[in-house]
Amino acid sequence: MDELPNTEPSASNHSSPNARNNEQHGEGNNLLTTGTTNITDSNVNQVTCIDRLDHMNVENLQQNIQQYVHQNIQQNLQQNFQQNLQQNFQQNLQQYFRANIVINNNNQNEEEFDEERFREYFTQMECTYADMFTKGRPITADMYENTPVVLESSFNDLNTKKVEQQPPRQGTTKIADVFPIEAVTSGKRLVAIIGEPGAGKTVYLETLRPYYIERGFYPFLFDFKNIASITGDITLIELLKSACPDFRFNDSKSFEAWVDKSGKKIVLLLDGLDEAPFLIQKNVPHTNIQSSATVATWISSLFSGKIMKQSKVIFTSRPSSVTNLSVSHRPNIIYTLNGFSDESLVRVIRSYKSEHTNEIISFIRSKGSNVVSYARNPFVISLISLIYKSSLESVITAETTMTEIYRIAFEELSSSIHNQKKENETEMENKAIATKVDKFYYDKFMEMKWAFTEEDINKYGLELQQFENQSWISVSTRRSSNSIAPRDKIITPHHPSLMEYHVSWHIINMDVKDFKNVVTQMYELHDQDRWMMVRRFLSGHINTGLFGEEKRKVFLQRFVGELKNLTTQDLLTRFSDLVKYEQASLLQGCLFNDMVELGNQLKFIKTAFTGTSPINFVVHVKDIASMEGPIYFLQNVDPHLEQLTIELPDGLTFDHFNRISTAVEKLSKKVSFIQFTNIPLIIGVVDELKRIIAKSDGELLLHYNCRIADDEFEKIKIQIQRHIDEYEFTKTHVILLHGDRRHLIRHSSYTSMTSSVIKPSSFGEGSKMINLIKLGKEKTFTPVENAAKNNWLDFCICDENELKGLIELLMVVKPTIIRSIRIYLSSDIRWKYLQMFCKTINKLEIKVLTMQVFNWEKLEASLEIIPLLSMKVERSFQIFYLDETNETEVNGLINHIEPHILSPNLEVRIKFENFAVVRSSSTHKWNGTQC
Repeated sequence: MDELPNTEPSASNHSSPNARNNEQHGEGNNLLTTGTTNITDSNVNQVTCIDRLDHMNVENLQQNIQQYVHQNIQQNLQQNFQQNLQQNFQQNLQQYFRANIVINNNNQNEEEFDEERFREYFTQMECTYADMFTKGRPITADMYENTPVVLESSFNDLNTKKVEQQPPRQGTTKIADVFPIEAVTSGKRLVAIIGEPGAGKTVYLETLRPYYIERGFYPFLFDFKNIASITGDITLIELLKSACPDFRFNDSKSFEAWVDKSGKKIVLLLDGLDEAPFLIQKNVPHTNIQSSATVATWISSLFSGKIMKQSKVIFTSRPSSVTNLSVSHRPNIIYTLNGFSDESLVRVIRSYKSEHTNEIISFIRSKGSNVVSYARNPFVISLISLIYKSSLESVITAETTMTEIYRIAFEELSSSIHNQKKENETEMENKAIATKVDKFYYDKFMEMKWAFTEEDINKYGLELQQFENQSWISVSTRRSSNSIAPRDKIITPHHPSLMEYHVSWHIINMDVKDFKNVVTQMYELHDQDRWMMVRRFLSGHINTGLFGEEKRKVFLQRFVGELKNLTTQDLLTRFSDLVKYEQASLLQGCLFNDMVELGNQLKFIKTAFTGTSPINFVVHVKDIASMEGPIYFLQNVDPHLEQLTIELPDGLTFDHFNRISTAVEKLSKKVSFIQFTNIPLIIGVVDELKRIIAKSDGELLLHYNCRIADDEFEKIKIQIQRHIDEYEFTKTHVILLHGDRRHLIRHSSYTSMTSSVIKPSSFGEGSKMINLIKLGKEKTFTPVENAAKNNWLDFCICDENELKGLIELLMVVKPTIIRSIRIYLSSDIRWKYLQMFCKTINKLEIKVLTMQVFNWEKLEASLEIIPLLSMKVERSFQIFYLDETNETEVNGLINHIEPHILSPNLEVRIKFENFAVVRSSSTHKWNGTQC
C-alpha cells in the first residue's frame, strides 16, 4: 500500500489539513505570490526594512529599535555574550540604521533608482508555484513546453453568430506558441487567460513570470484577492512596489521615470479577476502616475489603457467575469485552458508520484470517461495523485462525481469526512468546530473576500490551529520582518474550490427557508463565476439523499426548471443582448456539469424531458471540459426531441465526436431537425455522421467551422451522399454549410412527392412531413396551421412542384408571418412561378423574416424579380451567386435593389464567388469586401 506524503510541517510541505505550525503558526505556503513573503525564522542579522521611512514616526522607530535589540539580546544570551551586551547594542543599532534607513537631509541626495540592480533582483527571484504536495515547487523550463492545452479566441468569438467565418484553432501546450516575445509589444495589450475552476490559470500565470524574466522583461505579478485588501488611496508606484516586497525603492521619482521610459518592457500579471471584490469601473476618473487612487481605480485604468499604455496586461479569470466586462475593458485576445493532454497528464503525474505513474494512469483510464475528464483538470489530478493508493480502487468508480473526489480527499487526508478530530476532542466538539469553519467561509464568500486575517477567524470563536485542522489554508504576509503580529498574517484557502466546498456544506445544512433563498441566487446570469462550483458541490450533496426530501425537491425543481428553460429554445433567439446570450451559454454548460453529479436523481430529471410532446434541445458547448454534460444527458435521459442543435467547442477531438454521435444514435426516437455547428475537419468525422443521419427524420444541418479547399469539400459531399444512399436515408435532407455556401444533399431516389417542408421547431400534433403537392386532405394542413399561429413556419424549396405546392398552401393557410424561406434555384424552377410566389406573398400581406436564395445565376431575368422577392422581407434578404463579378455589376445591382427596400431595418447581403456586399440595417449603407 502506498504511503501518503508526509503532511507534518517542514521546509517543503505545508499544504495539507494535517499541517501544524512549529513557530506559532509561522510557517506557511505562499500562494499569494503578489507581494507576499513566507513567515520564516530568518536570521536576526538579516533584518529588512519593517516600515516605509516616509510614514515612520519617532514612536514607531523606537519600538522597532527596541524590538530589534530585544531579539539580539535573546540571541546573544543564548550564545553567552552577556559580557559584551552594551557593545553589541551599539553595533546592532548602527547595523539597523545601515540596513533599513536612508537618511534624508538638505545636504544629501537620495540614491537614484538603479535599473541594473532592479534587473538583477528579477533574475535572482525565486519563481515557484504551490501545489497539494509542497509549498513551493520550482518553475522549470520544461513547464514552458507542458502547460494545459491552450486555445486562442477573441472577445468577438464569444459573441458571434458566424462561427463559419472563424478559422480552425488548434490547441498548444507551449507557452512560446501562445506568447511569442515579438508579440509582447504588439497592439494586443490586454490579454485574458480563462478556464474552469482548477484549470491551471494561476500556475500558468506564475509560469509566465520566469518566462518573461529570462527574455529581458519585467513581469509584476499581482493577486486580485491580495491587492484588494489594500484600503485607502495609494499611488501607482506603491502598487507596483507591492509586487517587489524585498527590493528597496529609495527614490520614487527615478522609479517613476523608469516606468514611464520602459513601459514596453513591463508586463503586468493579474491573477483572479473573478475573485476581485470590486467591479472594473466603466467610467474611470482621470489619473496619472503621480496621483493617489484606490486599487479598483488603478486596475480599471490599466484595463481601459488610460495608464501604462505601452505595457502588456495579462489577467486570469473564470469565463463569466470576462463576459461581464464593459466594451472599453474587454481583452484584445482570450486564451482558454482546456485541461491536460494525454502526454502532459503523464508528465504531471510523474512529477507528483514518479514511482506510481503507470499505476495512476491505468487507474484513471479504467474508471471511464467521467473520471478521465476530471483528471485532465490540473487541480483535480493533483488531488487524485495525492490521495492515490490501492485501496481507492474500489472507492472511485466510473460513477464517481467531482464532489465525491473532494470528499474522498478530505476523508483520506483528514481521517474523517469533512473534518479532523483532535486527540482529546469529542466528536460533538469537533463537529461544532467544523460548523464554525463552514459558516466562516460562507460569510467571507458572500462578502467576496478570499483573503483574511487571524483576527477575522478569532471572531468566530476559532483559533488558527483549529481552523487549519479543518481546511487547507496558506498563511503568509506582505511584510518582510522577523516579528509578525497576528494582524499582519494573510490567510487564504489553498485553492478557491476548497473554500467553495466548505460553503456548500454550510448551505446544505441550512434550514429549508434559508436554503431556498440561497438556491434562488445561484442562477443569476451575471454571477456564475461565484456560484458554479458551489452549485456543483451542492448537486453532489443532494445526490446522496442524506439531507431531507424537502431540500431535495427544492433544489431539483429549480435545477430542472433552469435547465429546461435554457435548452428548449435557441439562446440567440431568446437573448438579443449578446452578453446575456454568452452568460446564458455559460450557465447552460455549468448545469450540464451539475447533472453529472446527480446520477441518483435522473428519474426526477427524465420526467421533464421525456413526455409525449417532443421538445427542442439547443446546446452551446463552450469548451472541451463542458462536453461530458450534454453527452451524459443524451445517454442517460433519452429525451423525446423535435429539434437537436449542438454548437461544438474548438479543439474537439475525434473521440469526443464519436461519443456524441453514438449518444445521438442511441436515442429511442428520431429527431425532425438536427444541427451540428462548428464541426472540425478531422479524420473519421464524416464516417461518424452516418450515425446522426440515421437518427434524423427531416433535416440535418452540418456547419463546418472554416473555409476549406473546394476539392476537399467536394470529397465530403461525395462521402455524405454515399452514406445517404448506402443506408437508405430517404427522408433525410443534409445541408452542408461551408463558408457562405450551402449545399443540399438528398437521397438519389428523392422525388418532389417525398417531402418539402423542413421545420426546426414543433408544428404541434400531426404528420411529421408535409406534402406541398397533394392538398386533397384537410388534415395535411393541421400542423401547418398550428405552426402558423406561433410564427414557426420554415420552408425549404428545391424544385418547381414544391414551389407551386407552397403557393397553394399559402393561399389556404394564409399565415401572417413566415420565419424563413430558403430557395435553391435550378433549371427546373421557371421564372413565372417564382413571380407568382412573390405576388402571392405580397397580396396576402405575409411578412417574411428571413429569405435566402441560392444559385441566383440559374434564374432568368433575375434583376426584375429581386424587388418582388424583397418587398415583404423584414430582417434579412440574402442572395448567393456562384459566379464572379466586378465593381460595375455590383453597383448596378445595388442601384436596382435600393429603391425597392421597404423595411427600414432590412439587412441585404449579396455574395459572389469573389466579392460580397452588405447593406447595414442600422446605417443603410453598403459595404463591400473581397472574398
